[in-house]
Amino acid sequence: MNSQKFLLTILFIICLISNIAAQPAAAEPPRLVIGIMVDGLQQKHLELMWHYFNLNGFRQIIEKGATCQNVNYNILSGGNASDAACVMTGSTPFYNGISGNYFFRRESIDVSSIIQDATQEGIGTNLTVSAKNLLASTVMDELILANDKRSKCHVVAINPEEAIMMGGHAANSVTWIDDEKLQWVTTGFYTNGLSKWADDQNINGTFSNLATRAWKPLFDINSYLSPAINEDKKNGFTYDPSSKRNKNTNSTIIKNTPSANELVTELGIRIINEEQLGTDNIPDMLMLQYSVRIPNEKTTALKSAEKEDMYMRLDKNLANLVQSVTEKISLDKVLIVLYANQTDAHSAEELKDKKIPSGQFNASRSLALLSNYLIALYGQEKWISGYYGRNIFLNRHKIEEKKKNYHEMQQVVADFMIEFEGIQSAYTASQMLNSGANSNIEVEKIKNSLNKKSMGDVVFTLLPGWIEVDDKKNPVGASNGIKNQTPLFFFGWQIRPQKITTHYEMTDVAPTLSKILNISMPNACIGKPITEIVRK
Repeated sequence: MNSQKFLLTILFIICLISNIAAQPAAAEPPRLVIGIMVDGLQQKHLELMWHYFNLNGFRQIIEKGATCQNVNYNILSGGNASDAACVMTGSTPFYNGISGNYFFRRESIDVSSIIQDATQEGIGTNLTVSAKNLLASTVMDELILANDKRSKCHVVAINPEEAIMMGGHAANSVTWIDDEKLQWVTTGFYTNGLSKWADDQNINGTFSNLATRAWKPLFDINSYLSPAINEDKKNGFTYDPSSKRNKNTNSTIIKNTPSANELVTELGIRIINEEQLGTDNIPDMLMLQYSVRIPNEKTTALKSAEKEDMYMRLDKNLANLVQSVTEKISLDKVLIVLYANQTDAHSAEELKDKKIPSGQFNASRSLALLSNYLIALYGQEKWISGYYGRNIFLNRHKIEEKKKNYHEMQQVVADFMIEFEGIQSAYTASQMLNSGANSNIEVEKIKNSLNKKSMGDVVFTLLPGWIEVDDKKNPVGASNGIKNQTPLFFFGWQIRPQKITTHYEMTDVAPTLSKILNISMPNACIGKPITEIVRK
């Protein structure tokens, strides 16, 4: 009997060992993650330009990687800062605090940049900015925390908003383009200051050489699908990236020319090489921001030779980046994630030309009429403190002082606003904050996009096809679609070529990267890992 028990025990141990051996080994995390955000990138544009791309840029990333075909942002478009924060935190403004590029400050009664921070010092720039309003950790922050600061994490971007949201709170370096002084700059918020390699490019002339190089067509102008906007009979078109955007500003057009993308690529490659990213067993991260927007862009559609040229030159930049990385690190140890911000497929002007309902909403006239209406109802006082980004801020102090019913006034304002052309719906702050989990798509997106520090007393939405513009005709947010499909691609590491049709949100990118890197998810993360990417 004892011998039988002994044999059974031996058999059990053998089966247990066999079962353990059959388990797949945990995948080794990539040694380098490169995140690439492209402002204005659209899936339709990639399809139209497909045969113009070389084999090692967009085509390689898409054909040899995983394409997520059904992805969207679950927040309202308020600027690239909120989109970048959404991706990096795996969360929404409701938790991460970043509702847009700007927000209204009740205490100072003005509109401020979401990254403004007077306590900081600009390095190479007059901007005083930081990530203090980013209330949640990012996937980059978590990577640094997980490896006791041994992970090397850097950001190179065109704009400060995207740069800081991608860099989060703990990046080694965060660098962006100053389009007035034409140089790389940063903020003293980051301990290491301006990257040595960015400073080198400022000093050795790399930046200025690219910033003053004339932009002309990459190929014969007759080979482009569309004519040039700024037609030049000799060259097809010509732009000087260092020329002023307009007479009333010192800013140049460099950020909307291929020079900006080339500068980002050059510095990104330099950082990879000099910092030896991905060359040890501790994962590193590099975040890059590009753009396919052109100077004085009037349409988001692919309808100009300049726009096509931006895509083709960016394609070359991506091919150069991938080649440079894989010369130093095996591709199976590098994960590249390529994605876009929120962008409408068609501008309001394009829709209007085709007799499709659309328009531009400017709040100035509406607020003037609203103010008069409130005076007629409640008396000669300034009942509105301010406005920004479809958020109306009531004068709470005055309402309390005059003993008016705050909740009643909120509802009066909401009811008044929905009568204006272009407005879809209006809600009080109370209605938004108390909306349940079973709300419709619109209400859910609005709630996701609000944060208690920056939300108004009344919030409204616009009809499909409409876009909000400020007094200078600048868009406030780049999209107003209820559901816009956003390009998202994973390439390298252990990613197998596939088309993923499952619906995901852009808040799912951070938890996916966290799972792959075997680190904690950002502390306000509401997303879930993309199963088809993390599945072994």
